[in-house]
This record gives sequence, structure tokens and C-alpha cells, in this order.
Amino acid sequence: MPLNDFLKFGSSLVNLEKTRNFNVFKEYSLEAFRNFLDKHNWRKRSSPRLRISVVGTNGKGSVSHFLSQTFSKLNQRVGLYTSPHLISPAERIRKGPDFDPISSTDLESIAKIIFENAEEQELSDFSWFEWFTLGAFVYFESQDLNIQIYEAGLGGRLDATSLAEPDVVVLCSIGEDHKAILGDTKEKILLEKLNIAGPKTKLLLSMPHENELDEIVRSFCSEKGIELVFFERKSLKDTYLIYNLNFAVWATRIIYDRISSIVSFLKIPNSDDCNWFFDEKPFASYSAGLKAGFHSPPGRLEVLSRDPFVIFDPAHNPDAVRTTLRDISVLYPERKLSVIAGFLPDKDGESMANDIDLFVKNRGAKVAFLKGPKFKLPEGFESFALDPNDFSKRLFDFSREGVLVLGSFRLYKYAVEAVQRNTK
Repeated sequence: MPLNDFLKFGSSLVNLEKTRNFNVFKEYSLEAFRNFLDKHNWRKRSSPRLRISVVGTNGKGSVSHFLSQTFSKLNQRVGLYTSPHLISPAERIRKGPDFDPISSTDLESIAKIIFENAEEQELSDFSWFEWFTLGAFVYFESQDLNIQIYEAGLGGRLDATSLAEPDVVVLCSIGEDHKAILGDTKEKILLEKLNIAGPKTKLLLSMPHENELDEIVRSFCSEKGIELVFFERKSLKDTYLIYNLNFAVWATRIIYDRISSIVSFLKIPNSDDCNWFFDEKPFASYSAGLKAGFHSPPGRLEVLSRDPFVIFDPAHNPDAVRTTLRDISVLYPERKLSVIAGFLPDKDGESMANDIDLFVKNRGAKVAFLKGPKFKLPEGFESFALDPNDFSKRLFDFSREGVLVLGSFRLYKYAVEAVQRNTK
């Protein structure tokens, strides 16, 4: 295996996103990865930086994408690290202003830097996620990106991205997911995510939650000496995309207001393209945000095809699925929209399936749930089982009134390939 092949070397490492064996976190420590990074100065800031960690159960991916756009529009050099990916692992590492997935040439350059300075054996002990996090650290510094945005992969306290030592933590909504690892209550899950904050964290910007959760956030920030600012309550008329865009714009304004005095490069350009920054009114609609030059994060409420009508969303826990179904009802009230869903084995498939079943019954539509090695059929829905090999055929059997595909990021590739195959 050539050591300049970043993706190929990564594929040789343990990938918990594939194995789903998250029980290893019970004995996991960041110490080895931290010591390795510090040995090679690979998390050191070579110039003044603003590092932002985005955590939460739902919304952190789209908020991370929107934050990268807001800072790029303000003429900052921005790096964005997210997970999971939809098609290619290269999607995880991006830089502005275009935010295309990192190129193979740049991946080769990262690998060259790493392998010229570290032994293959010591690298082989890390996980796939740690390898990509290392790649992001090396790439962002080599490209001199002064704004670096890291979406946490899982939790926060033990997430590899915490080693960026964020200056700002952005907290999105909290729901019940990965309970076996993060805790069996929202309170425990929240504390795991809050503890991504480190010694450099000056500011925490939070979506509002239930009162008892917000009290935990207040207590945590007070104890750590971190300034805390909450966003306004969500309007029932907002879809999650417009809410998350407005949250990201608001967060950017707060960061400039509270941090610019100590981060010299946070200057606001004098440009008509920045009118959105000075208008403190939130975008009234998602189309208004698009007109201002923002674009949708990949895979979120994404229309893959107009004819037939196919829409994808990666919602993969009960709170996210309920939000997506509600938003679909707001956006497409006249469409029947049948549903194809697939749930990974460690998810609460039964709860999500019940909400989806009610959604399709109310619309007189149809539903199918994937059953196979990668997807667990929810109990009680055996008559709606769908073999993954028949995904494409079923998608177009359902497509007369439109199809919503959701339940896992992994389904994006299935849906895209099915659309491409049947529209040639």
C-alpha cells in the first residue's frame, strides 16, 4: 500500500461507524491520540486561529455547514470538518470559499506530511475517525485557515475533535441517541456533549432546550467561567433548515461581538454581500436565505429528483424523524409522499417506525423498511420489509406521488444511485 494514499491507509484502520461496536468507548481514552498530536505539534496553532466545536444530537451537521458559509462570506479563510459522509469520505474535510470535498491531490499532500514525520506503526493504532481528525488538523494548518469548524462525531468529552481545544462551543438540540455510550437520559447526554469545552473555550452559544437542560448548561458554564448566550425560541412555522440557518447567522454575529476584541482578524468587510450580517431580523423563509447567497447543506431535505419526486433526509433518531416529518408536512402539504426508511441496528427503529407509519396513514401513502445485514427491521413491521437489493425498484413503484427516503446517512447513496439508474 502506498503511504501517500490517505484514504487507503484509513481503510485499514478500525472504523466504528461501520462496525457499530461503540462499546469500546467504555474503556476509551484520548490520551494516546493527544500525546501523538502533541509529539508532532499537529494541533498547535501556527498563527492566530478561531476554532469552533459544534455539538448536539440533531442539527450539528447543517449548523456546521451554515457557519462555514457565514464566516466565508465575511472573507475569512475557513476549514470545515464534518461527519459522517454521504458518498465519499473526502466530504468530511473541506475549505472555503467553495467547500468542495477535499481533492485527491490535497489528501496526498496530507499523507505525505504525516508519513514523513510519523511511523506507520504508531499510526496503525488509531481509529478511522482519529485518522481523519488528524488529517483535518494537518490540512487546516497547512492551508493557513484562520477559522476552523469541527463538528463532533459522537458526544464531546471523548470525541477526537475536542483536541482542537475550541475557543467557541456551539450547542445544538439534545435528543436521545447513542444512549449506551453517552447515557440513558438527555441530562447525561448533554453533559457528555458540553464537556467538549476545554481550557481555551471562552464562549458557548446554545439553542434553547427544555428548562431543566438549560439549567444544566447555565451551571456548567458558570462553573467553567465560560460566557453563555442562548438563541431565541423556535417558531413552529420554521423548518429545521431555516431555524438552523438563522441560528448560525446569529451565532456568527455574537462571535464577532464578543470575541473580535481578542481575535484581531475578525474584521467585517465593507461589502453589499454582507448586508445579511447587519440586518438583525431573522430570515423569514428559507428561500430568503438562499437569495442572500446561502446554500443548502448536502443531504438535508434534499430533493434528489423532481420527476419522479424523491426527497432525502438523514434523520436517524426519534426526535429527528419527528422533526423531518413535520417539516415535510409544512413544505409539501399536497403531496402523498410514501416513505422508504432504513435503520441501523443500534437505533430505536420501533419508535421511528411508529411515527412514520402514522405519517403515511394520514396521507394514504405507502411505507417500506429495509431489512438486511446493515439495516434492522423494526419489530412489528415485518409485512413492510424491503430487501436492500430491491431498493431501486420499490423507490419507483412508490414514486407516482413522491417518495421520502430517511433513517440513515447510508441511504443517500442508495437513493442517488436509484435516481441515476432510472432517469437515464
